[in-house]
This record gives sequence, structure tokens and C-alpha cells, in this order.
Amino acid sequence: LSSIGPFLGWGHYGLEGLLITCSYDYIKKDWVNQSYIFYVLISHFVIPMMFVIYFYSRIVKAVVSHEKELKAQAKKMGVESLKQKKDSDESAEMKIAKVAITNVALWIGTWCPYAIVVMIGLSGSYSTLTPLVAGMPSLLIKTTSSFNPLVFAVAHPVYREALATEIPCLGIGQKPESKGDAKTEATAT
Repeated sequence: LSSIGPFLGWGHYGLEGLLITCSYDYIKKDWVNQSYIFYVLISHFVIPMMFVIYFYSRIVKAVVSHEKELKAQAKKMGVESLKQKKDSDESAEMKIAKVAITNVALWIGTWCPYAIVVMIGLSGSYSTLTPLVAGMPSLLIKTTSSFNPLVFAVAHPVYREALATEIPCLGIGQKPESKGDAKTEATAT
């Protein structure tokens, strides 16, 4: 809905950077265009960034608090852990929190360079906006949609195990034992 502004005369679209992508025109100096870029920057970057950081920090805080409560309860009961499985020292909640933090960090890392380029364009420092400087962040944000599923896939133990089996050169997980490598010992009688 907010992308309709340039079609109604508020802001403009244009080629950017390497002239292979189209986006909001953050180079034009007129107030109509700059007000639209300010609107987009605040409503599509700053506000979502604040919400993402706030809510994900609350999630991580809740998970850490829950882990502390479980450890305290286990100590009261005189047991090492309340977990049923001893396969992993880390809870599923903590693993999910780490995946969430990774996704947020990737989102921030891919969108901040583009926002910086837009702010440079708004400030009028056009000498620093070479085609490469303006184009690379634009291409980087296009990869964001592929990072999220990759992080979730690599975080999943079954996927990691299959990846380690099929492509062992990646060094993900433990090396699978091959059936021909079984060691036998002979004992003298």
C-alpha cells in the first residue's frame, strides 16, 4: 500500500547503483521526494527495527529467565538437571533463541548498509555514492530472503546430519562413520 506513493506523485522510483535494480529515488533533492524517502526510512526501517529488537530481546530474556528457573528448581530437588535427555546440554528453547538472534543479526546486517546509503543520498553527499557503493547494498538486501531459511535449515539437527553425510567437506557436525571403517581387535588365546 505504501509503495503506491510514487504512482500518485509522492516520491519517485529510479534505477540505482549498478543500474540493474529499481528502488526509491533517494538522489532527487525536491521536498516531495525527500519527504517520501523520510517516510519510507522511518516506517519501513526504523520502526520495524525497533520492534524487532524489542520483541526478540524480550523473547531471549524470557528464555534465559526460564533456564535459570529450571536450574534453580533442579538444585532444590537435588538433581543435576530436569531434562529427560542427556544428549545435549542446551535446551530446545535456548537453541531456538540462538536461531532467532542469528536471524535478527542477519536482518540488521543486510538492511543497515542500504539504509546508510539512503541516508547518504538524503544528506546530499553524492560524491561517496559511486555505482558500486550504491549497488552492493541493494543486491545484499535481495539475499535476505534466502538467509532466513538457511539459518533454520542449518540449525536443524537432521538437516545438519544429512548435510554432513552428503557434503562432508563443509565440516558441519560430526563426521559420519562409514561401514567399512569398523575396527576389529584380535586377541590371542
